[in-house]
Amino acid sequence: MKLNWENNWLRMVGDAEHFSLEGRIFHANCIAIILAVFFTAVYNYVTALHYAVLISIVILLVQIGLFGLSRLKGKTKLAVRLSVIQINTAITVAYFYNAGAEGSIMLLFVLSLFLIFLIIPRKKLTVWYFFNLLSVFALLGIEYFYPNSIQQHYFSRAEGFIDIAFTYLLVSVMIAVGTIQLRRSYRAQKEKAEEKAVKLELMNQEKDKLFSIIAHDLSTPLNSLQQYLQLLNEMELSAQERLDVERNLATSLSDAQYLLGNLLEWAKKQLHNAPMNLKPMVLHTQVWPTLRMFEQVASRKNITLVVDIDKDATILADKNMFDLVLRNLLNNAIKFTNLNGKIWVNTIVDKNHCVLVIKDDGIGISQERQDKIFSLNIASSYGTMNEKGTGLGLLLCKDFIIQQGGDIWFTSAANEGTTFYVKMRLAQ
Repeated sequence: MKLNWENNWLRMVGDAEHFSLEGRIFHANCIAIILAVFFTAVYNYVTALHYAVLISIVILLVQIGLFGLSRLKGKTKLAVRLSVIQINTAITVAYFYNAGAEGSIMLLFVLSLFLIFLIIPRKKLTVWYFFNLLSVFALLGIEYFYPNSIQQHYFSRAEGFIDIAFTYLLVSVMIAVGTIQLRRSYRAQKEKAEEKAVKLELMNQEKDKLFSIIAHDLSTPLNSLQQYLQLLNEMELSAQERLDVERNLATSLSDAQYLLGNLLEWAKKQLHNAPMNLKPMVLHTQVWPTLRMFEQVASRKNITLVVDIDKDATILADKNMFDLVLRNLLNNAIKFTNLNGKIWVNTIVDKNHCVLVIKDDGIGISQERQDKIFSLNIASSYGTMNEKGTGLGLLLCKDFIIQQGGDIWFTSAANEGTTFYVKMRLAQ
């Protein structure tokens, strides 16, 4: 019930995305003014203040129009200025028809001043403040020097007390509404600012981690290249020595290229420049080019790839995202599998999903590293032949699979191997 009331109130006053704080406060006060003026008109009719009734009706209609001008047409600044003018003008006229200084109108001038401070932009506050003061002292001066200018008085002492009490109640309600709306908006903006601060802090942490990865991992192949060039310039190498250096250099540069590929994909994701394009994709057809490419990489460590993929499974996926996930998982499986090891690639298909399973009999993942495997907080690690790992690839895998409506998880034990599961929706 409370939630429905808050939602209805939000629809009436507007949300922070489309209206400024002053605009939302103006809308809230418009609603309060419309209700208050309606009840004031009824009260003035009962107490025979007929001129005040007419003034109240005019204020009511004008305020409804100004609320619509701001809330529906979006012309809040214009509506605010016109509202302040019409309220002060109406109060000024009502002063002469509602017992003057003896009546309750001075309380309404205080309310008008409160509204001015709530909804008028700061640069124009001074002008409107002095406008309010000038109106009050001008009316007091006119009544003092021209007492007969007051056209209507109370018929009894009790009527005057009741009017002042009713107006005070009206003013207190209006001040309460304005203050509550102000505090509510302040809390909402504070919470939003705190949420943004937390997100910014997390982004900064990821950025710092990413920069440390770049600085550490890219320096290795670049240093290797520099040392190789120095060796060529400074000393004679045998054919075998040259071949060994070139192999090591090729491995280092390959790792750097792989890291840069992941880094570019991560950057695209962060900048929202990598739109997702989900399409039906025959899994068997999609993964074979990548598997053939990694067969050559696996052959360097004499690793056997055992492939058993359902030829009819058609998943819903983004080709580029899915290929990156597959490359990272296969690369990691080969990297952390021992010489003469095995890697199995197979599928499990049910009614709505297909699970791609990539299993190796490698060194596995230690228990203390498993909770951090899909984050940037995991420390770099080395493969069975000192291949460099960064953890950035698995972070991308997790993000990309979730974006495609899938899931990814793993099971692992030290020295027993690791199995990754990638669950994707089947195309209907």
